Amino acid sequence: MQLQWMRQNLGLTAAWSFAIIMVLLAVIGAIRAFSVVPYWDMWGGTLGFYIATALDGNSAAWWAQHNEHRIVLSRLLFWLDYALFGGTSVFLIIMNFVIVGLAVLTFYRIVRQRMRDVSGGNQSADVTTWAAMAFLVAWLYHWMQWENLAWGFQSQFFLAQLLPLVALYLLSGARQAGAAGRNRFVLACITGFACIGTMANGVIALPLMTLYALLTRFPWQRSLTLALLSLFALSLYFYGYSSPGNHGSILETFLRQPDDLVYYVLLYLGTPFYFLTGGDVGMRLAAISTAVMAALTVYALVKSLRSPTQNLLTLALVFYIAYIAGTALGTGGGRLVFGVEQAASNRYTTPALMAWAALLALFLPALERGWRQYRPVALFAIACLGAAMLWRQTLALQPQQQVVFNREVAVLALELRVRDEQQINSVYVMDQGLFNTVAVASEYNIGIFDRFPWRDLAPQLGNIVRAREAANCQGHIDQVSSIDGDNNYLRVDGWLFSNTEDRTPQLIQIRNPIGEIAGFALTGQPRPDVAEAVDDDAERSGFRGYIRREYSQPQMTLSGVDVDCALQVDIPATLLE
Repeated sequence: MQLQWMRQNLGLTAAWSFAIIMVLLAVIGAIRAFSVVPYWDMWGGTLGFYIATALDGNSAAWWAQHNEHRIVLSRLLFWLDYALFGGTSVFLIIMNFVIVGLAVLTFYRIVRQRMRDVSGGNQSADVTTWAAMAFLVAWLYHWMQWENLAWGFQSQFFLAQLLPLVALYLLSGARQAGAAGRNRFVLACITGFACIGTMANGVIALPLMTLYALLTRFPWQRSLTLALLSLFALSLYFYGYSSPGNHGSILETFLRQPDDLVYYVLLYLGTPFYFLTGGDVGMRLAAISTAVMAALTVYALVKSLRSPTQNLLTLALVFYIAYIAGTALGTGGGRLVFGVEQAASNRYTTPALMAWAALLALFLPALERGWRQYRPVALFAIACLGAAMLWRQTLALQPQQQVVFNREVAVLALELRVRDEQQINSVYVMDQGLFNTVAVASEYNIGIFDRFPWRDLAPQLGNIVRAREAANCQGHIDQVSSIDGDNNYLRVDGWLFSNTEDRTPQLIQIRNPIGEIAGFALTGQPRPDVAEAVDDDAERSGFRGYIRREYSQPQMTLSGVDVDCALQVDIPATLLE
């Protein structure tokens, strides 16, 4: 007995050490990939939304479509990020991790109830519960979904999977009479209705809950309530709805490309195993794993329907997996036009990870029995899966400095109104709508445009500043080039470092000989060559910036704004014409 206790505790210690390492790597990855710069949909979806609501008073923006979605709950987070935290996205990234934590907590309650229902509450059930939860923590925080974890815009991806799980879990305990059952039913209805404010797939949550109530023989009043609430939610969601022009429809896709749609769904739900292996092998493994999931889920459904009132939680998990499958089908119907391989996107691993977590909870009692009978084989399988997960999790350690630097320079171009399409496309497709949003944000100092080093740079161009005594910077102009589509500016690349302060200025002011401010540049580009030749602290001394032609001269001065040093450089005269 003592030996068994020691083995169990050693195993749990190892399992939770693994889980903690996986979470820490995810946190490190989010920190390394973090940038205060809005990325892609955030320009319209967060910054543009905040301008519309806070400045223009457009309350309709809260319910307006974002593609096919109505992301009301995420918009609440976006608004708080700008209103309380300056639009830095720190709050949003933290909330991504918090929402995953809430999913872990929900699965803990489900797993604990599953094991206690089966075992009657013995100690081995508690050990299995904690071992399973260690795995689920590592699984749900896996970096394969980095596109969601590290992007402040993606909270709706987590909410769209969490809320239906919570709603079905609450509903599974709401069948009994009395205050407890009534309260859980009310909470289930509220949570189910809130699903329509996550993403488009949230509209199927309440209809699935209605079907669940009918199959599990809920009192007719509650089943009717869910049915009416479903109709109201669907009517509300699709009132004034317009289908995105570049997306397909489920019916049309099914009729024209049924095989591709099936393969899309198989790949979508199997993405975790694709990312754990990769390549063509990963594609096949993803499809096979989804087929296994479907077979096991159907088996659990058929078995549970023999006595549905005795398998409420089991059926809740089955219906949740059906919800994720419906999500995959709906996504494929709308986005198969972009290719089948689009199903293997990092952002789609979040719903797939949740579906597999639900499948684990569904078959955990059976897995515990298998563990007891085939421990060596099971231990080998767990070790292989854990090793693959950890190996892929180390991708969170990859350097992201160049990506962050490109985004920061893109904002510099936007602030100065430089139409550097190649640079700006690193954060969003350059168009007039983007420049209009930036113009308002810059004028009212909203979000990133209220932060150093981007705040109020454009109005300074042409201003004359008096030269002051400053230490010499060490640096070099590597390249000065023209910009396709914008003859008003030159792009300048190089590096700059202060020997006296042993650091690199973040913002560089570029002046001509009479003291006119001709442009600005940002540092942060990795320059290992400079670090090796000059100083280890010059690792990120590379810069890129812009010089306005009308203020440019053959000789210019690079001056650190936040580090007191300056350097005179030459600009090729041919580029100044």
